[in-house]
Amino acid sequence: MKLILKIKNSLIPFILLLISWQSLAQKTIEISQVNRYFIYFTDKNSETYPYTISNPERYLSPRAIERRRKQNIPILEEDLPAAPVYIQGLKALGVDVYFVSKWFNGVLATIDTMLLDEIKLLPYVDSIAWIANNTVLSHTQKTLTIPTEFSEPKLVDGTSDIQLMMLNADLMHIEDIQGQGMLIAILDNGYIGVDKFTPFQKLWKNNQIIATKDFVQNSGNVYQHGSHGTSVFSIISSDYRSENGNLIGIAPKATFILCVTEEGRSENRVEEYNWLLAAEFVDSLGADVINSSLGYRTFDILDHNYSFEDLDGETTVVSRAANMAANKGIIVVTSAGNNGGDSWGRITAPADAKGILTVGSVNMDCSYSSFSSVGPTSDGRLKPDVAALGYGTAVVQGDGIITRGSGTSFSSPLIAGFAAGIWQANPDWTSQQVIQAIKDSGSIADAPDSLRGYGVPIYKERNDTTLDIQRILDDEIIVYPNPFREKKLYLKTAKNFNEKIIIKIIDPKGSLIFEKLYTKKEVKENIELAINRSIKGIYFLFLQTENKQKIVKLINF
Repeated sequence: MKLILKIKNSLIPFILLLISWQSLAQKTIEISQVNRYFIYFTDKNSETYPYTISNPERYLSPRAIERRRKQNIPILEEDLPAAPVYIQGLKALGVDVYFVSKWFNGVLATIDTMLLDEIKLLPYVDSIAWIANNTVLSHTQKTLTIPTEFSEPKLVDGTSDIQLMMLNADLMHIEDIQGQGMLIAILDNGYIGVDKFTPFQKLWKNNQIIATKDFVQNSGNVYQHGSHGTSVFSIISSDYRSENGNLIGIAPKATFILCVTEEGRSENRVEEYNWLLAAEFVDSLGADVINSSLGYRTFDILDHNYSFEDLDGETTVVSRAANMAANKGIIVVTSAGNNGGDSWGRITAPADAKGILTVGSVNMDCSYSSFSSVGPTSDGRLKPDVAALGYGTAVVQGDGIITRGSGTSFSSPLIAGFAAGIWQANPDWTSQQVIQAIKDSGSIADAPDSLRGYGVPIYKERNDTTLDIQRILDDEIIVYPNPFREKKLYLKTAKNFNEKIIIKIIDPKGSLIFEKLYTKKEVKENIELAINRSIKGIYFLFLQTENKQKIVKLINF
């Protein structure tokens, strides 16, 4: 049935005018929209510019200045803040400025698209980069109170023994190398549960979280948004021991800065600029190490996608930012990515950056994890640099459960905490000397590849240095039977073998079930080990001599 509307002739002009007005209003709405942009300035040379290279105390903390001084890194023009008069000029036009970048000399702002042409005409504006549609930013800051009550994990289904032992970090802890005096920054998507659960309780008690900043919403509260950062942070910082299992971070006595840079509901270039701003923030506070378990290649705005040719360490926004952080004497550690099993397969930015540590994933037997992104970079540099356990890594989730997770996101913080420990043990080294020493200590340092880089680094206690290149015990010690069915294992040593041995065994849940030191006198040609074989599956036996390590995978039927 059709409805027929009869209109008097006198109303037709009015109706046509109304339709025309509505159509124009609709077009105006479509054109005028508030989005996020980065505005680049032309210079830092305004007449009233208040900062100088000779007065870094006005824009860098004493710790940041000292880190540069110890490594003979000069203060440069790029360290100077953007010109305040330029920022005020933008605000006078109606630009809502949120964050200011020294290194890129510009601001991250929300702008009504109707203002763009007017802004471009300003003499001190070089260019404007569109980095995300819409805005989630706010100037309203939430006041946080220090928590006093913490909950026990709801479930403990994973322990940290194996991820530490693979790096020999358990020896670091015995020697009290646990990150004391080191400042580690985490850049991630949020830290839900860090203010609620007991694995993090000591951090609050000892005031180890010295600063936080939310660059995604500018809310002032980093303990929201997401929990990926919670898990990453727990690998470095946790201090939890119970009858059901332990989760000890690799650098639990360090101090920390927690930044939210990753926007969980979308993927846009703004996250690269958030990373830049966070890196500048933690640099100004004097951070020693940055961990970034993040990677960027494809975006919601398809024109912003990167190609493999862009992964040359100098093209993407986030890799350029990582380069600058490294140039300031910070050890930047980032995950290689989890694209090993898909059509892309390769690393993502900022894993291609120069002067940083890019971390791939290995399994518990130090073999390559199939999901781990591979190198090289588009300009032919080896990536990843090193690897750590990223398959079955013990983590704390945002709901408080201690479990095992997989991804290069979890191998990266192991190396970040490891690097902090090595630098703590060698305070006179530069950041690049620490990075090189870590590479040199890798399990395949003599033959690095694009799957694991230089391999899994290992901490060694020696008189002349903290690190030694890992050497594998080939036929000097044989473990049998394997597979095993009884409650006994045997070690057969070569006749001329004359070293003390530390033996540790990890069960399929990742728990340490056997640990014993055999002195030179106790080492026999055949050593009998009595173990609990109540759990069927794969066990790992660690053999440690004074300067060698071997991991043996055992199967229990």
